[in-house]
Amino acid sequence: MKRLTLFCLCLWWTAGTANAQEQITESEPAPPEATSTAADAEATPSAEGTTAAEVPSDEQTVEASVSDETGGDAAVAAEGESAEVEGSEAEPASTEPKFIKGNLIHVGTRKMLSRYDHIGISTGPALIGRDVLLNVDPGFAYYGDMFAVAMHVPMRLLAIGNLGDEAEFGEMRVRREDWDEVSDFGKIVRFFSIGRKEDNFYLTLNSLRPATIGHGQVLDKYQPNIDVDRSMLGLIFDAYNDYGGFQFQMNDVMWFDPDNVNKVIGGLGFLKPLSLFSDHWFATSFSVGAEYITDLRAPKCIKKSADGPCVQGSGYAAGFDPYTGEYYDDSFIRTDSTTGLPFVEETTVTAAGLSIEAKVLKVSRFADVKVYGTYHQFLNEGGGAGAAGGILGRFNAGTKWINSFRIRTEYRNFGDGFQPAYFDSLYETEKYSFAAENTRYQTTPTKFQAVFGDPENGFERENLGTRHGYNVEFSYGLFRNSRSSKKIAFGFGLQDSTGYFDSSFYAHLEFPAFDLLEFFSSYIKTNARDVASLFEGNPLEADNAVLLAGVRMTILPFLFVNAHFAKSFRSTRSPGSEYHLGNGNIVNDAGEPSTMFPYDRLYENVPTVFLEVEMGWDYRGDDEEELVEDEEFLPIGEEEL
Repeated sequence: MKRLTLFCLCLWWTAGTANAQEQITESEPAPPEATSTAADAEATPSAEGTTAAEVPSDEQTVEASVSDETGGDAAVAAEGESAEVEGSEAEPASTEPKFIKGNLIHVGTRKMLSRYDHIGISTGPALIGRDVLLNVDPGFAYYGDMFAVAMHVPMRLLAIGNLGDEAEFGEMRVRREDWDEVSDFGKIVRFFSIGRKEDNFYLTLNSLRPATIGHGQVLDKYQPNIDVDRSMLGLIFDAYNDYGGFQFQMNDVMWFDPDNVNKVIGGLGFLKPLSLFSDHWFATSFSVGAEYITDLRAPKCIKKSADGPCVQGSGYAAGFDPYTGEYYDDSFIRTDSTTGLPFVEETTVTAAGLSIEAKVLKVSRFADVKVYGTYHQFLNEGGGAGAAGGILGRFNAGTKWINSFRIRTEYRNFGDGFQPAYFDSLYETEKYSFAAENTRYQTTPTKFQAVFGDPENGFERENLGTRHGYNVEFSYGLFRNSRSSKKIAFGFGLQDSTGYFDSSFYAHLEFPAFDLLEFFSSYIKTNARDVASLFEGNPLEADNAVLLAGVRMTILPFLFVNAHFAKSFRSTRSPGSEYHLGNGNIVNDAGEPSTMFPYDRLYENVPTVFLEVEMGWDYRGDDEEELVEDEEFLPIGEEEL
C-alpha cells in the first residue's frame, strides 16, 4: 500500500520518464542493483559530483567533506542517466553488468555503518581534543526498496573536561555542546531517503552527506557538519526526466528557529532542448542550466561584543599608552555565552551562473565522455566572476571483475572577488576566520573580507587580476559483477591556480572486500599557499588539513568493534571567552610584536578518537549477494566531511 501511494504521488513525473525507464528495463533485466554508495550515483544536472566527504555530523570532525562529489549523471549536465543507460535504442535483455559511472570513492568518510538492516547500541571511550568522554549510541538502519532510514540517539558523557588550561571531572553528564542549539536535535536522523542519487526522483534528509551543485564552481563538497560542537540536518532534492529537471539543497531544515544562522541554500535548474526532437544519447545528454546559491546570514565582520564595533584589519600597535594605561592593541572580542560563536555583522553572499554540457563519446558499457562549461558571478558587494571548462570521462573494463576509472580535468579562469568552490568543505569554520598564512592584515579576516574585501573595516579586496587554474581528479574501483560488490577503491584530486592560497589536495583509499574487516583512510588539505606547500609539514599539525581513518571488525554475528580517528574543528575556548584576534603584524615602535598577547584562533583543529564496541544484529537474509551498498549509505555510514 505504501508503495502504491508513493507511485500515485509521483505519477506526474513518471510520465515524462516513461521512455527512459523502458530502456532501463529492457537493457537491465538482471536482479536489482544493491543500493550503491551514496556518492556513486550522480544525479545532478550540470553537476559533476563530489566525492562523498561528509563531515562530522555527530562526532563532527571535518569528515572529509572535502571530497564528495554529488552530482552528475542523472540529469542535465549530469548525464541524462535514465535515457542513456544503454544507448537511445532499446536492446535485448543482457546478462552483461551495468556501466559504472558514478563516484567511485567517498573522500571524507569518517565512520562506517553496517551495510545491512541492523539495530544495536555502540559504546566506548572517545577523545575530543583533550576531553575524555564515554560514547553511548543506540540506533538502527533500514534499507528498503522504496526508502531507507537510519536514526540514532548519540550521547557523549563527559568524564574529564580539558577545555583551556585546567582539567576537571565531568560528572558523566551529557556534553553540553552537543545539544545546546535547536539544529543539534536534527542529528538523531542520520538519513531518510527516497530513491537514490541517480534516480529520476531523489529526496533525502541527511546529516552525513556533503553537497555539490552543478560542477562545483561555487558550492563543492560543502559539508555543514564540520564543527564538532554543532550539527545540522540538510535537505537534498533532485528530480529530472528526458526534458529537464532540477537540483536543490538546504544546509539545515531547522529554519523555523529565529536564532538559526545556518542559511545556505542553492539550486540548479536545467533543460535538455534536443530531447524534444531525438532520443539519441547526444540529444538526451545535451543540457543547459542555471544556478543560484546564497548564504543569507554570512558573517561580514567579527564584532568585539554583541553591540560593539567590528574588529578592524589594521590600526593597532603593540604596547600601551603611558598616560592612560590603555593598550594600543584593541583587537579583543568576546564570544556568545550560549553558543560560543563570535558576534558578527551579517550580510548576504549570492552567486548565479550558467552551465552547458554534452556527451561526446559513448561506447556501449565501456566508455562515456562528456564536456562542459560554466560561468558564475557573485552578486554581492565586491563580487567577481569566473569561468571553467572541463572533460569528464568514465571507463569500464571486464565483465565478472569490473575495473572502473573516473577521470576529470578542468581549466579555470577567474578574477578578483571570485574564489572557486567558495562554499567548500571547511566553509562553516572559515566563514568566521579565513586563516590564510602570512596575511597582510593585523587581524584575521572573515572569508567574506578575504575574498570580497571590506574597506569600511580596513580590508581591501585583492587586486591580482585574472588568474588561471586547473582541477584534476582520478579514481579507480574494482567491482565483482556489479557496483554493489566493491572490493577496493582509491583516488586523488589536485587543484591550483596562479593566485595565492588556492591549492588543495585529497587522497582516499577504501577496502571493503571482506565482511570481517573493512577500513578506509582519507587525507585532505585545502587553501595552501602553493602545490609544494600541500605536501610540507606534519599532516597531524596543519590547521588546514584533515586526516581520517577507520576500521570496522566483525567479532561475532552480534558483536562488532569500530575504531575511528579524525582531525576535527571545535571552538578553541568555552562560550563567553575572550579572544585576541591580533597577529604578529601588530608591532611596537621598534618593529617588534607583542609577547603579551599571542594570536588566538577561533577554531582549533584537534584530534578525535573513537573506540566502540557495538552490540546488535545485522539482518543479512539468506543471500548476502543482495547487499545494500548504496553510495548514500555505505561506507559513508555515519559521517563524512
